[in-house]
Amino acid sequence: MHTQQRVVVVGAGFAGLSAAISIADAGVDVTVLEARERVGGRVWSMTLTNGAIVELGAEWIQAHDSVVQEMAARFEAPLAETIASYGRREPWGPGAASLDEQDRFLEAANAAAALLSPDDMAAMTVGGFLEGVEGSDDARAIVMARLAGTCAHDLHEVALASFQGERPFSHHAERYFRIAEGNGSLATAMARALPDVRTGHAVDAIERDDAGLIVRVGPHAERADAVVVAVPAPIVARLAFTPALSSDLADAYAGLRMGHASKFAVATRQRPPARSRQAADRSMWCWTAAGAGGKTRRCVASFAGSPAAQASLGVPRGELEPWLEAVRAMNPDLTLVDGPVMYAWADDPYTLGSYVAWDPASWARRELFSRSFGPLVFAGEHTEHDHHGTMEGALRSGRRASAQVLQALASG
Repeated sequence: MHTQQRVVVVGAGFAGLSAAISIADAGVDVTVLEARERVGGRVWSMTLTNGAIVELGAEWIQAHDSVVQEMAARFEAPLAETIASYGRREPWGPGAASLDEQDRFLEAANAAAALLSPDDMAAMTVGGFLEGVEGSDDARAIVMARLAGTCAHDLHEVALASFQGERPFSHHAERYFRIAEGNGSLATAMARALPDVRTGHAVDAIERDDAGLIVRVGPHAERADAVVVAVPAPIVARLAFTPALSSDLADAYAGLRMGHASKFAVATRQRPPARSRQAADRSMWCWTAAGAGGKTRRCVASFAGSPAAQASLGVPRGELEPWLEAVRAMNPDLTLVDGPVMYAWADDPYTLGSYVAWDPASWARRELFSRSFGPLVFAGEHTEHDHHGTMEGALRSGRRASAQVLQALASG
């Protein structure tokens, strides 16, 4: 491989950094251009006034997330088990169905899903499917509230086929982890290992000519032999490509929806016990979980997914009090101190949403997003449909994109 070949990676989230690390490992010159003044993208850790680390972006690492764990080990960013569970949450509020009652409903959902033909599965939405599952209305309501939060979208617009596996509906009683010093510390460590990461560089256009590719940042231009575009789907749709993307890919990007989710956190006076609690009346839940040293972080964190849940908490109006009161009501034994923090990812100009929310039409053309277009390839959680919406998916997509780029360079 020619040592003077150069790759530009657009985006310094987990996907872009993963791609750049693999490209650099292969001995190829790589530059990362990031619009924000920080790296990490939708992975964003901050510290509250009492010293507690909170994740305003991606948070949960599963025991089988092998690439996250591999990268954490490589960059000396140790994991901490959360103790609290992402999947199995204590029901909270009037009419909240017990976990046993929810489990019975989920078993019925799994049994019904197993009877569907592939064509029926492909045509259905999660909401339409769950409405037809036999079981208690209270169990159905809280299960749908939980899943709408996870999808960050109305379940009647989410593809049932995107819930993969033989048993797509369950409460996952698994072990979960976070990076002990904040998930963002892994992004920082990855960026430091790279030779050329430039923040504050918002890419506007990508052009291709006989000499290769040109990446434009305002009046500035970067020449490259190959480009990895590792930004969220709505941002890809806004970039100017010359020549234009193929009509099928452009249409796929234009039609791909993003979920609407927000994170909220508030400090606590005492060190709380680990817990996970799901609201019965809306797609919001909260948790207290362990960090470094196995000690719970002195804060309550919360997540609201779907536009309806966020509207009920005052997020579109920029209000903090409704969400604070909801968290206080769900944690009456804790003393909440100082001002809470909240971040709405739908309002972020560099994401315009949280993560992909697959509708049936987009799911049917999902393979387009990971296709190689010669020296131009795409990365991001939306391109890794087996792990969409996760840090694991973002990292995997970067590795896949780097392999495609290196192959294009070798053959070009």
